[in-house]
Amino acid sequence: MIKPGRYRIKNRLFKLNDEDRSQLVVLLTKAGYATRIGKERPGGKGQTQYFVEFWEEEDEE
Repeated sequence: MIKPGRYRIKNRLFKLNDEDRSQLVVLLTKAGYATRIGKERPGGKGQTQYFVEFWEEEDEE
């Protein structure tokens, strides 16, 4: 396992398309992580970068 916290898999080289990101989310979810796909514009300009963020949910019991 990895250290607790949120982690991002960024699409720096623009090689992950929408289908690849979706498959990555499915795999991470099956492995027990909470996931989300997000997008950001670094510096407020330039091309939009997509990322997959994942983390472990803590039990509330």
